[in-house]
Amino acid sequence: MAKSANPLSIEDHFNAIEQAVAALEGGELPLEDSLTRYEAGLKAVRAAKLMLDRYAARLTELRGEDEQQGSGAGAVRLPGSEPA
Repeated sequence: MAKSANPLSIEDHFNAIEQAVAALEGGELPLEDSLTRYEAGLKAVRAAKLMLDRYAARLTELRGEDEQQGSGAGAVRLPGSEPA
């Protein structure tokens, strides 16, 4: 899959999902248009999920780096990062 010179943001994907849902909920589209909107919405869901997975992996990586540096003065604790 080639990367676009101007990739869509996660907010763009969320907007595309909202537009697809609104169009489908309206119930006024012909079947072919409904399928096209559904497909566009599904692509946006998949792209947003991929981005969210990448963000989660990055946060996990950053939290791991923070733990490796210790919890000395100035260390920031993220919610859910407290020791068990």
